[in-house]
Amino acid sequence: MEHKWLRLYVDNVWTGREDRMVRINGQEHSIDDLAKHHGIELPDSKKTKKQVNSNEDIRYKDESGDDSDSGDGVSESTE
Repeated sequence: MEHKWLRLYVDNVWTGREDRMVRINGQEHSIDDLAKHHGIELPDSKKTKKQVNSNEDIRYKDESGDDSDSGDGVSESTE
């Protein structure tokens, strides 16, 4: 199924409204939300990276006991 709003991409550049909204059946929708809903990756999609609080993550890892690394930097050989 072709989505008509995808035609507003010319050479992988969005040429539609600046706010990236389209009107479908009288309702306005964000093209980013539509693409996500339909499993479409947009050429200029704003990919969000998970922000990591490394200190908090390390503390959680230490407290949970899931850390399999002994932290001494020495590997034991089984030769």
